[in-house]
Parts: sequence; C-alpha cells; structure tokens
Amino acid sequence: MPGRSKPGRSKPAKRPASGASAPSTPFQHLSELLRWVDLIVEVLDARLPVSTRHPKADQIFGSKPRLLIFTKEDLADRATTKALVDSVQAETGYPCLLLTLKNTAARGDVIASCIEATKPRLDALMRKGLLPRPMRICVVGLPNVGKSSLINWLIGQKRARVGNTPGITKGTQWVRVHPKLELLDTPGILPPVAFSREQTLKLATCNLVPLNNYDALEAAEFALAACQSKYPKDIERYIRGLSSPDRGLVDIALARNLLTSGAKPDVNRAAALFLSELRDGKVGRFTFDP
Repeated sequence: MPGRSKPGRSKPAKRPASGASAPSTPFQHLSELLRWVDLIVEVLDARLPVSTRHPKADQIFGSKPRLLIFTKEDLADRATTKALVDSVQAETGYPCLLLTLKNTAARGDVIASCIEATKPRLDALMRKGLLPRPMRICVVGLPNVGKSSLINWLIGQKRARVGNTPGITKGTQWVRVHPKLELLDTPGILPPVAFSREQTLKLATCNLVPLNNYDALEAAEFALAACQSKYPKDIERYIRGLSSPDRGLVDIALARNLLTSGAKPDVNRAAALFLSELRDGKVGRFTFDP
C-alpha cells in the first residue's frame, strides 16, 4: 500500500542538519532534538550527584531510555558519591556510571552500556522488518558538567568544543562513536529551575552556574564552612589551623600573603583562590551532597 516501507528496508531517519537554523531558545532546540534520539545520556557532576539532577527530568525526557553518567569522579569523595549514586540508581531504575575522563579505561563500559540500553529499541525496529541502524544518543545536562568533554572522550578526538565556561557548546554535531551508536552533541541547556540558596551555592562551588549568578565571596564562605564540617583533615592539610570553625577567608589571605595596598587581608582574592583550588582538587576530594 502507498506510504508503507518495504520489508527489509530501513526508512532513512530525518534528522536536524548541523547547519540548520536553531529554534528560538536552547530548550526548544533540545526538545526538537529529543524527537530523533533513542537514548538520553544525562551527565551529572559526581561532586553533586543529587543537586545536578534536574527536578523535571522525567517530564522533559518522558519514556526515553536513559543512562546517567557522573563525571569528575576523580575530584569527588569516593565513598559518599558511590552511596549517593547507588541510591539514585535504585530510585530511578536507570543504569548509572561513575567516570573520570582523565583516562579512557572505562570507554568500553560506556559504549557497552549505551548498546545495552538501546537494545529494546533496536529489537523493536527489527520486528517491524526494518534493517538495523545506529542508535542515536543525545548528551544532556546542566552547563559545565562535562558534556562536551564526555563526547571528546568517547570519540577520541576533539570535534566538540570544550571549555571551562558554562554554556561553551554552541552548535549541534553528529558523531559516529561505534558502528552501532551515533552521538549528538547539544547545548545541553535544560529549563531553568528555581534552585534554593543552598543548591545555588553548591553549584557555584563546582563552577556550574555563571559567575554573575552568585556572589563569589558568599560561595567561598559556604564552601569553606562545608569543608570544615565534612572534611576537616583535608582543609587542615590545605592550610594549618583552617579546620577550626572560627577560621575564615581572612586566614587564607594571610597564609597566602594576599594583601590590599593598605596591607590588609584581601578576602576577595582569597575567595577566588580558594574556589579555584577547591575546583582543581588541590584542597582534596569532596562531595557536598546531600
């Protein structure tokens, strides 16, 4: 009958071209892309495995199969993060993987997990008499959680732009990462949500919100207090005496000789330095959830 595909032939999938004009907002762009993919790879930060989950993810992604990947595992508190990730997997039923992108040892595990997660979709196509095709994957998550870094890690070459600024990815790229898998790089901007003050400060500590959305001094004070409470040994190794709750950014400024022109402790420079070194793992491994 007219309009039906012939058995044994796969109907070419219509996909948005990489040079096509983007919809008016990043979320509209994401919503359009989701129509064409078989698997959502949701990227989260291992240092904030709960706070980097979008509260409306189930509503946004619907019934699409999902794989949750927690990046920056090398910067996170292993025991705390592992317990939280196990809890997320038990709660959602989605497979979860903890990764560091500093080596490629786990690349095969990620590929295998993607193939396994898309197997029901591929089987459904074949039951319809269509030829198998590569399953299409969409990488999503909050800005700066490591989406483009994950794509580069998977394909083994830098085809996607990578930076340390939230929202660095501007365009759309389709990349074949395996004969059975095709990867789509998206801006990854999910609908904005009203984060609580504590959540915003946690995200700011990990550089997951733009600088103009938070006060660096407040974020540094929050992070220091959290480290003094949860990781006193690490903060004591960082600067002797800093583990005491009555110590603060003034003590960091004095220890690092950060002074103003009047020889007063420069707490703003101390805040910037502390946040930078905390994010780089120079203070220690930390997880600020739950």
